[in-house]
Amino acid sequence: MLKKAAWWIGGVVAAAIIGLYVVNWWQTNIMTPPPRPITLDFIDVQGCTMGKLVEIRDRQMGKDIPLTNGADTLTICDDQSLQAVRSELPRALANRIPGCLVWRGKDSGGLALVRKSDAVCGLPDGKGYICDGENARHPLGNSAIGDSMEPVAPCPPEMFRRFGFQS
Repeated sequence: MLKKAAWWIGGVVAAAIIGLYVVNWWQTNIMTPPPRPITLDFIDVQGCTMGKLVEIRDRQMGKDIPLTNGADTLTICDDQSLQAVRSELPRALANRIPGCLVWRGKDSGGLALVRKSDAVCGLPDGKGYICDGENARHPLGNSAIGDSMEPVAPCPPEMFRRFGFQS
C-alpha cells in the first residue's frame, strides 16, 4: 500500500511539473506569438521612392530612432528587399548596407550616414543623399562615417539614370 501511495504522489508531482511546462509553453508560443518579420522593398527605380529613410523610420521603426550625420535625407536604392523583426530593423538595415549606414544604438546617435563611402553620393543643391545598396554591402570602418560638415561626393549622372532620378 505504501508503495502504491509513493507512486501516486510521484505521478502527481510529475504531472504538476509537466503541467507547468505546458502552461508556460502555451503562454509563450500560443498566447504571445513571436514577432513577425516585416519586409522592406527599396525598389531601385523611379527615384527609389520606397527607400526614403525618414519615411521608413516613421512607418516601421518609430520616430524615436535618431537619424544622424545626414541620414535623415538619405534615399536607399536597392534591388533586394530586407526582412527583419521590427525591433531589430535599425540594426538589420545597418548590417545590410554598412557602406551607407552605421547603427550606433538608440541613445548614441541611432542610424548614422557613412559620408566617406563610394556607395553614398549627394543630390544636387544639397537636397539629400543616395545610397547604392548593391555597392554598400561591405563595412568601411568608423573613419568612413566622417563629420556632418564634410561634403559628400556628388552623384554621377549615370547613377541618376540607373535609379530613375530626375537630374
